[in-house]
Amino acid sequence: MAMTGQEGGDEDVRLRAWADFVLSYNRLMAVLEREMQDATGITLSQYDVLLRLAEAPGGRLKMSELAQAIVYSTGGLTRLFERMRRAALVLREPSEHDRRVIYAVLTDDGMERLRAASAVHLAGVRRHFAAQFADDEAGVVAAFLGRLHESTLAINRADHTRRHGDRSG
Repeated sequence: MAMTGQEGGDEDVRLRAWADFVLSYNRLMAVLEREMQDATGITLSQYDVLLRLAEAPGGRLKMSELAQAIVYSTGGLTRLFERMRRAALVLREPSEHDRRVIYAVLTDDGMERLRAASAVHLAGVRRHFAAQFADDEAGVVAAFLGRLHESTLAINRADHTRRHGDRSG
């Protein structure tokens, strides 16, 4: 990823940081995925669904809200959710007030599986990610990633508004 022309120095470092971030993220996620599946039999995507539902009031979310929370298309979530439903981790519940709304609901089995998976996931994150920080780096990286997260949220909101218009009012 070498730069040509006027750019150099800081720009080269930033682009190298990007490449290292992408490659490291992909490799780390593959390791965490393998560890999760080996230890619990569920995928990281399934873990994410269980976690989002556990954090939601009453252990339930509208399917559309769940898709948005885990950054999945509704079609992709439908396929993932159906596998989880067959495994008795989640269930579908129609809204009493709006026939168009379906809720995703965490089952007791799903909560039990989430507890086991959380321990595996946290141990993997500590071992493969957090342990790589020098004592003086964690705060700096956390601050940067926080800014990056906020920036991507703002970009996503602006893109959604541009594509769908402002429907909040």
